[in-house]
Amino acid sequence: MTDRQRILFRLLVLPFLVALLLPYTLKNWMFDHSLDLFYYLFVSFLMSFGLIPIFYKLGVIMDITDAPGGRHHHARLTPRTGGIAIFITFIATLNLVTNPPVEFRGLFWASTIIAGIGIIDDIRSLPAFVKLIGQFIATIVLVQHGIVLSFIPDHAFMHIISITLTFLWIIGITNAINFLDGLDGLATGLAIVISFFCAVISYTVGNQFMLIVSIIFMGSLCGFFPYNFRFRKRALIFLGDGGSTFIGFTLAAMALYGDWGSHKSVGLAIPILLFAVPITDILLTNIMRIVTKKVHSFKELLEYTGNDHFHHRLKNLGLRPKTVVIVICLFTTIMGLLSLLLKRGDIFESLIALSIGIIIVILIVSFMIFQERRNCKEVKN
Repeated sequence: MTDRQRILFRLLVLPFLVALLLPYTLKNWMFDHSLDLFYYLFVSFLMSFGLIPIFYKLGVIMDITDAPGGRHHHARLTPRTGGIAIFITFIATLNLVTNPPVEFRGLFWASTIIAGIGIIDDIRSLPAFVKLIGQFIATIVLVQHGIVLSFIPDHAFMHIISITLTFLWIIGITNAINFLDGLDGLATGLAIVISFFCAVISYTVGNQFMLIVSIIFMGSLCGFFPYNFRFRKRALIFLGDGGSTFIGFTLAAMALYGDWGSHKSVGLAIPILLFAVPITDILLTNIMRIVTKKVHSFKELLEYTGNDHFHHRLKNLGLRPKTVVIVICLFTTIMGLLSLLLKRGDIFESLIALSIGIIIVILIVSFMIFQERRNCKEVKN
């Protein structure tokens, strides 16, 4: 950086200071004029945007960085401390909400556990099973505070199934988002789109707290996004495992907590549509690894890392990294628009929407696999 760039970069901390002053200056005025949602969005964005330069510098000083080479495509040391700023912003802004429901406490402690383990992993690499245990404990905290799958009938045996599926959903989505954090802006951009549709659907069904949580989370992500997704430039800072697992865990919890429509089937269909990309990625990747015998045990499946995820396959088709990010976000937007049609639907409409989504996914995956095999044959010949 030049001296001028260093000065400008340090001035980016000013939005954080403005965010700290807003609760004491504009909050009452904005609430009196029914601008409370804009207030939460504005505060979370400014705080996150202003914290990133601080944690960029902290990452450099403490050497919490990703070095170039290997599976990494960046050309210089890049701090992976952006997720810490997002976590701090999200938690701090949530505490501005008055009279939160009991589920807030569960989300607070569970996300803190996830972020804490992720930060430790960024500083000193942890074994996969240790991170899995942490995710399991955090999910227990959510379940104890009433954040569970709600589309299954409330009977004793069914309750056990509901809790089991809750664990599979939370841990699955948490790791799926983490796996998708392989291109600049991908995990964050995807999370912004999902958060936006969570907010819109929550607004239409009148779930006020879920609406506020979605807005705050979206603002926290938007403050980080410009530093991570830069046109014609590499990312200035990464999420790190602390950020990607926190984002995945929070999104998964929001999907369970949300009141998505008038019928329980809608509560199943909408999250599946919104999370179509991470669900497809984790299923496709693991199935292909098992079928091709790249892994031979559950332990190997946990620890295996490779360039065979959804975004890697799109890159293999010849798309540029930033184009891949835009394509995936646009696809998720389509799924989000489809989910908006379901908010007052029933089981029949849910099945139709899911069928449309599954058909689209199958066509895309089939095309990718066909094109990959065709390219391999051309290379051999």
